[in-house]
Amino acid sequence: MCKALYIASDRPLPVTKQPEYPKDCTKSPTWPREAQRFHTATLKPTQEGVRSHFSYPHVRYAGSYEGCGCGFNYGREYPEAEDDAEHLTAARESVAELVRYVRDSGVREIYSCCFDDESKPTVHQRTITPDTLASPEFVFGDDELLRIDHDT
Repeated sequence: MCKALYIASDRPLPVTKQPEYPKDCTKSPTWPREAQRFHTATLKPTQEGVRSHFSYPHVRYAGSYEGCGCGFNYGREYPEAEDDAEHLTAARESVAELVRYVRDSGVREIYSCCFDDESKPTVHQRTITPDTLASPEFVFGDDELLRIDHDT
C-alpha cells in the first residue's frame, strides 16, 4: 500500500499542481525521468481525517515523483532492493524539493501513514530539522507525526 504524506503550517500553504499523466506512464522507458518531482494538493474528503493529527490549521497532501509518498523513501527504506539509478535520482530530487518546500513555506508538522489510514491514531512522534529529512538514513514511518524545528 502506498505511503501518504501530509504537511501542516500556521500559515496557508501553496498548492503545487501535478500534471495529468497518461494511465500507463510508469511503464514508459522515459519514466521516471519525465515525472514531476514534488507536488502538493488540497485534501480530498476521504483525507480530511488526517487533520486530527495536526496542531496547525493549514494542511496539504504532499507527493513525490511517484505521485504518492513512497518516492520520498525510495532507496532509503530498502536500499538493498531499491537500486534503479533513475528512480534513485528522482527520489533524491523529490526529497530535495520537499525540503525546499518545508523551509520556504514554514511547514511545522508532517504526518506519514498508508493511504486510508489517515484517521488511525498516531503511533510515533519525533522532532526533526529540515536537514534531517534530507539525510540518506531518514525514512518516513507509518502513523508518524514529525514536528519540524526550524530554529536549529
